[in-house]
Amino acid sequence: MVKYIKPPDKEEDVMAYLRFLYLKTEQRLIHEIKRKRTHNYVDYAEVAALERTQKILQEMVDNSWDYIPAMLEKIFYKTEKAAKGYANARSLTIAQTSAIQQLSNNLLGEVMEASASAQKSVEKIFLLARQEEDALRKAALKTVTESKAAGYGARQAKVDMEKILRSQGITSFTDKAGRKWSLSDYCNMATRTTARQAQVAAILTADPGHDLYKIVKIGATCPVCAPLEGRVYSRSGTNPEYPALTKAFGKIDAAGSDDISNTYLNIHPNCLHSIVKYTTIGKSEEQIQKDKDFSSFEKNPITNDPRSKKQIEAYREKVRNRQKLLRDKKQHKAYQEVLGNKVPKDFEKFREMKYNKTEQWKETQAIYQKTNAYNKIIANEPEITADLRKVSDTTGVSMVGLEYRIKTKESFMRKIGTDSKYSLNSQVITDTIHSTNDVIRYTYQDSALNLSNAYKSVTDILKKKGYKAIKVKNTWLNHSSAYKGVNCIFQAPSGQKFEIQFHTPESFKLKNGVMHKLYEEARKDTTTPERRAELNKKMFELSERLEIPANIGQIN
Repeated sequence: MVKYIKPPDKEEDVMAYLRFLYLKTEQRLIHEIKRKRTHNYVDYAEVAALERTQKILQEMVDNSWDYIPAMLEKIFYKTEKAAKGYANARSLTIAQTSAIQQLSNNLLGEVMEASASAQKSVEKIFLLARQEEDALRKAALKTVTESKAAGYGARQAKVDMEKILRSQGITSFTDKAGRKWSLSDYCNMATRTTARQAQVAAILTADPGHDLYKIVKIGATCPVCAPLEGRVYSRSGTNPEYPALTKAFGKIDAAGSDDISNTYLNIHPNCLHSIVKYTTIGKSEEQIQKDKDFSSFEKNPITNDPRSKKQIEAYREKVRNRQKLLRDKKQHKAYQEVLGNKVPKDFEKFREMKYNKTEQWKETQAIYQKTNAYNKIIANEPEITADLRKVSDTTGVSMVGLEYRIKTKESFMRKIGTDSKYSLNSQVITDTIHSTNDVIRYTYQDSALNLSNAYKSVTDILKKKGYKAIKVKNTWLNHSSAYKGVNCIFQAPSGQKFEIQFHTPESFKLKNGVMHKLYEEARKDTTTPERRAELNKKMFELSERLEIPANIGQIN
């Protein structure tokens, strides 16, 4: 249970606790599902697991119930702009207490509805987990396979599981308009909206007898709010010279009473507009008439966008900056997931690097691009390995060197760097990655007498399974190549390309033994031309001793 904390003075700090609470809830839900999945608890303990998730969600609601009224009360006390003298009061009026209660109930209703939706989502996941062919079950079992078969470790499996859970919308909430939110994002939006409503409610309840209010202008604003801001409204709706406040803020009690139930108190969710008292005291007749004319929906229709081109562009710039900020936050999260401590934990430092440290950012981008590509490639390995093992069992053609089926990340990064000439250009790196097809690689082995038949048996079954042969390179009869073998590039149904080699026991032993050492020395930049020629001669001499497989020339 998260402990209740006293609401701080600043509104942004007041909101911080609830943001933390909702995000923590979502993370705990995902952790609970991951715990069940990564321990392979797929077909049992459903009741206990559901009870734990219900408890997590109930704790969120309970904490919200304790904290939301205190948060709204703090906002009421802080709202003084149109309620002069109220902020120094030590107690709330009955009307203000009622307003806080109503707003609390409204927000808690939203939170409870989101909680119920998240609960249904979790229940669905646990139900689907019992179905053998369910995609989420496959994804869960896949991450377990990765941790066991590929040697990624439990930590990587948990990271992959969380990505799968988030991508499938586990803990998601669909609102009444059909829009899909994450649990934490929806609760944050509802909280921000309610906080703004509380400011408006504090002003309206501070002086129940006052009727005229003005929606303040906030500068760069959206096309929905622009025609409504700056006007004077009648709270009661009975003043014929001003439009009713309900025209802008929805259902304000027409009788002008202190009951604000069923009140929107804003133009739209996440709206930033508030109100101030409007009085004619100290204003000239000319100014009063000007305010009336501007406020009138007949003389100044709300269908007209009052913004100048400069204001419209300012709003668009504001939207672009907001979208840029959100993209950067999403990117920061993605980079942290892939690169960990290699990128700044602090978001502002991440942006500082991105926009002001060009070379460092390009290098970080390149590392991310390569690492992310490597992670995506090896994520396909368990499924491919399972298929190729079945082919081995079916055909009787043995597989060797399975422990080397995945190129190490270090080797992959080095190869991409070398082949791309250490370019930092994204397209060059992409092209180099696409041309690298041996990150996942396998070897089938048979005798020289049967290798050609083994090749045909294996490839025929793979093609029936939906695998495509992209390229076949047979060097057994190639006198210009010291390497002897059949190398194939296949594409799995998932689209992932990988390599299959076909060897005799002798050619496989030579390739992985003496030949490999000679090749590694020959490819070094520090090796002299004379030494390289000597090494190449040795490799050719060794390969010439190999028995050429029967009918090997038929493979092309």
